[in-house]
Formats: sequence, C-alpha cells, structure tokens
Amino acid sequence: MAVPPVIDLTLSQPAQARQAPSFHRLPTVSASEALQELQDGNSRSVSTGLTSLDRLLSGAGGTSSGGLERGKITELWGPAGAGKSAIAIQSAVNALKEGSTVVWVDCATALSDQRIQEGITTLAPKDSHGASNGLLAEFKHVTAATLSHLLAIVLYPPPNFMPSGIGLLVVDDLNVLMDLDYPRYQFAVSSKTEQQKWQASRRYAVLSSLVSGLNKLAVIKGLAVVVITGCSTRMRPDTGLGAALVPGIGGVEWDGGVWNRLVVFRDFSGRFVGVQKCQGRSLISREEVGEIGRVVGFEVADDGTLRERQASRLADDAAAQVKPRASPVKPRKRVFDEVADSESEDVDEYGWAETDEDAIAAEGLIEGAQAATTSTEPG
Repeated sequence: MAVPPVIDLTLSQPAQARQAPSFHRLPTVSASEALQELQDGNSRSVSTGLTSLDRLLSGAGGTSSGGLERGKITELWGPAGAGKSAIAIQSAVNALKEGSTVVWVDCATALSDQRIQEGITTLAPKDSHGASNGLLAEFKHVTAATLSHLLAIVLYPPPNFMPSGIGLLVVDDLNVLMDLDYPRYQFAVSSKTEQQKWQASRRYAVLSSLVSGLNKLAVIKGLAVVVITGCSTRMRPDTGLGAALVPGIGGVEWDGGVWNRLVVFRDFSGRFVGVQKCQGRSLISREEVGEIGRVVGFEVADDGTLRERQASRLADDAAAQVKPRASPVKPRKRVFDEVADSESEDVDEYGWAETDEDAIAAEGLIEGAQAATTSTEPG
C-alpha cells in the first residue's frame, strides 16, 4: 500500500504570509532602552493639545508633560457634538508632528474620512509653499463595516494594517458596531428570552476579547490607543435624581482594560472634558452615577485648534447668556396663631362669632313665621 506524500503547508503559503510578524509574544526590551523611553517624554505619550489635560493624565495633576500614554488604552465618551473627534484629531496631528504614523479606524460612517483629512490638513504645519509637509501621507484611514471586520484586524492584524513607526491608533464610534450586533435590552432578566440572554452574555465576552487585543497591540507596537464611544441613559429610581448619561461601552472586563477614561460634554457656550479614570485608578466613586471627575474647560476654534479655558470663565459666559427667570410671588399664608386667636375678630373657641349666632336665631324666626302663615291659609 502506497503511503501518501506529506505536504508541507508552510511551503504553499506566500512569502509575505510566512514572514508576517508574530503577535503572540511580547517584545524583549533592554534596561537601557526602557530607561531611555522613560526619560524621553515625547516618545512615551501623545499630547492632546490641552496642557492641563496632559498634566492630569501624567499623574492626576503632575507638573511633567504627559498626554495619551503609549502602550495603554484611553476611552473618550460623551454625547454627539461635544468635541470628542476634535480632541482625537488634535492628538493625531501631534503624533504626526513627532514623526509617527496614525491609523484611524472608522466604525460609523464614511463621512468622517473627509472631515478627518480636512482637520489634519488644517492643523498640520505648512511649509513656505503652503503645503502640509506631507504629514497627511502618514495618516491611514480604515473603515470597519461590521464588528467582525474590526475583530479580525485587531485580533489578527494584517501586515499592512500596522505600519512601522505607528504611534497612535484611534477607533471611532465603537458602540455603533456593538449595538448593531449585540444590542442592549432594557428589560428585566426574568422577561428576557433565551436568545436575548445569550446575546447579553456574548456582548461582554466580545468586549473582553476586543480590549485584550487592543492592549496587546498597544504594548507590542508601543502605540497609544484611543477608543471613542457614545453614551447611553441609565435610570436611577432609588436616588430620585432621574436619568444619567453613562458610557456606551461598559462591563467589568472593559473597565479593567481601559487605562484612562475621559468624558467630553458641552454646556451652553463651553466644552468640558472630565478625567474619570487616570493611570488605571478611578477618580470617581462607583456608587454615584453621573460624576465627571476633574474638569478641564476648552473650546474649538474655527480652524479646528483646541484652546484651553478656565472653568470659571466658561461659567461666567454661560451665566451672562442665560437670564434668570423671576420666581412667581405667592400670597402670604397666615400663621396658625393669627387664624385661631385673632383679637380683631370676636370668635369663640369653636370659631363661631357672636354675629353668627344672631343670624342663625333670626333665620329660625323667619322660618317659623312662614310655617305659621302656611298653616292658617284656607284649604
């Protein structure tokens, strides 16, 4: 009996696939390289464009320059139009200025491509001819059509997805893909079907795999990862405070993998960014929902640049625009003593006045006279 030949599958693969880098092991870093990276502030972090925010992220109020730390995940969440993309674009420009490559993964709509390129072209420094010094060529834009595409490029990244010299990875609107495949059901556990229970448990399992893959890429490639998410509403019936906004992505596994969490919101004419989690340590209590942490005020200029503003200045501007409404004048209520023991009114302890008794007696006489007249009339 003839023995079938042994086929080596590695020989049938293309040369590019055989030489693809392995992502299952962490790189070996010498002590001198680690010390050099720690001393070099620019290589270990990416500036957000807001000095106060960078200092908070460097150590909750430190004096050294900081920002988005490389090798870690930073979550930006908040409502639409608050300024999340503006902060991410400014961070991308700062990474490009340092000579790093930026990869932007868009999970929501392709309209962000034009906005991102216009923002980078506007914010990038120009040469004598008005060109952006070729920084836009180092910006890579990728569109993830489904959650499966995003998981594939994160867990099994192709060689061209992570170019050499990458310093920043932005995943925009992650909650959109998660809600499409694994939506949240606002029902009690007892009223859920078996399919809904499976999807709810599967949602957190997928998030755990995704945050693990992002952390692995961040550590191996030495890049900063920024995940932009929306928000959802959580009811608080026990506190009596009504509804509150919470991050669109949550869970124990996801919270454990996020290094920094920033909430971006807008109130009247001011924009604010609150540091809720810094360097793996939460700055807000878990019992209170709705806390914003340490706040930094900023505004977005017409050219897209970020300008830091004091929170007190923003509050004064908002107070000048909002006119306080006059409270309605309510009639004064009399005190109990004034009602019961008034000297100006002749009343007894039961609230009857002397004139009331005379009126009742006169009314009785009138009724008696009318009855007598009726009885004497001829039938």
